[in-house]
Amino acid sequence: MANDNDIADDLISGSLKRSKSYHADYGGKTYKEIKELAASTPPDKKARQMKKLIDQAERLRAKGKGRRS
Repeated sequence: MANDNDIADDLISGSLKRSKSYHADYGGKTYKEIKELAASTPPDKKARQMKKLIDQAERLRAKGKGRRS
């Protein structure tokens, strides 16, 4: 699980950085900053996508491994 002080780029693997949900301008922000932006009113769409990538990184990495042989 991600800690609030972790930088987003450190939590997202290189393969997931090619996703449409990854935004390089948010890569330097901490997980806490991204959570706050995603929960703001109105919610920040890019922050919500980055939060989802971080939260589901393990599942998404496992999904990608089955595609290549």
